[in-house]
Formats: sequence, C-alpha cells, structure tokens
Amino acid sequence: MKDSFTYPVVFDTSEEGFINIIFPDFDDDMTSVEEGEDPVFEAQSWLAVNLCEMIDEGQAVPEPSKAGDITLEENQTLVFVNVWLPYHRSREKVVYVKKTLTIPAYLDILAKEANINFSETLADALKLKLGIEQK
Repeated sequence: MKDSFTYPVVFDTSEEGFINIIFPDFDDDMTSVEEGEDPVFEAQSWLAVNLCEMIDEGQAVPEPSKAGDITLEENQTLVFVNVWLPYHRSREKVVYVKKTLTIPAYLDILAKEANINFSETLADALKLKLGIEQK
C-alpha cells in the first residue's frame, strides 16, 4: 500500500484576514486558516484525514493533477503538499516506544520523591522542545 501522497493545493488570499485552502483533486473542497497560521500544516492535516478515511473505506484515491492542469486566479498560489500517512496515523493513536536514558542521580532521587512520572515528563519536554502543541 502506498504511504506517501503529494497533491496540488491552491492558497487563495483574496479574503481579508484568511487564507482559503482549495483541494482541486477533491472536488475543490476547501478549508481555511487565519493569516499568520500555517496553511501547509492545515493542508497536510486535511489531506491526511481525508486520505485515511478514503483508504479505510476502500475508496479509490484521486490521481494528483499536474501543475499545468490548474488555472490560478489573482491572489492564488499553487503549492504541492506531501503527506506521509504513517506519521499522521501515529498521531491519531499514540503508540509508545521504550527508551533507555541516563539522568543525574540527584534528579532521579528528587523526581521519585516528588512522584514525577518520567515518561510523561520526557514526552512533555520533547513536545516543548519540538514546538508541538500539547493537549
């Protein structure tokens, strides 16, 4: 089964304060983000959800259009967005992997005394360091 998909996406900045994200290969379905937000991330998320749903339901995924097949209007930009489904599926259900690490002995003692969950703390610290939104 194919894991990686790349589709053309149109970013339309004609609406004040918003970027409309149009998916030509998906019946021109659309979503939007406020200016300042990441339209590529939103496009990847939208594609991942819809592709996973299509694949899980046994539907055929559309063939990606070529750049020359898409006509752009003023204030529109064509971007090709890639999604790697194993990554997006792993975000849906959290799968934990065991890691072995070494910390200073005094931190081990203090953390145990404070009943700190090492796995949760490490996960939170990694999310913070990577700039990943925490739920």
